[in-house]
Amino acid sequence: MKKILIILLCFPALVQAQGIEKGYRGMVDVGYCLYISQIDPSTIELTTSHGYQFNPYIYLGAGTGFDFTGSCSWGEVAGMAYHKRDSKVDIPLFFNARANFTKTKIIPFVDGRIGSYVNNDGGIYATLTLGARYAIGNGIGLSFAAGYQIRKVTAQQLNLHYVNYKSYHYYTDLKDQSVDGFVFKLGVDF
Repeated sequence: MKKILIILLCFPALVQAQGIEKGYRGMVDVGYCLYISQIDPSTIELTTSHGYQFNPYIYLGAGTGFDFTGSCSWGEVAGMAYHKRDSKVDIPLFFNARANFTKTKIIPFVDGRIGSYVNNDGGIYATLTLGARYAIGNGIGLSFAAGYQIRKVTAQQLNLHYVNYKSYHYYTDLKDQSVDGFVFKLGVDF
């Protein structure tokens, strides 16, 4: 009985509001994307977003980052990769909106980002995540989020050109590929 009474007395201290205040707010996070499409360029991303917290529930901002994408290839024609992409660093620019659901020490949230890559032939960048923020100090918090990411990348495609039934040659060109997957992020905000 004493244990239950102690837990009930301590519970309000665990859930009290922890100061997401109106004004400037910055976020930095690191993530990993596990792709479910045919292409699987494992990606580690480091992003930052800065903007304005309108009230304890609504944040709007913009950000940038670095996506470190490994090399990948898929499909095969005559022993050569049909599609391939070398290891690259992609730089997204995006708009960021976050909605917090409570004003407690642990805050569930939904975070959406939409933008484009500014290098390596561009392409869409879109992420929607659900997560939780844990307040560690006045205005500072740690967060974990999981969600879905959509992006377009440019890959090299191998093509076969037939001159006649005995003669052909290969050539390559660049083609946009959609890559979708699950993203997991750890972050800090201030």
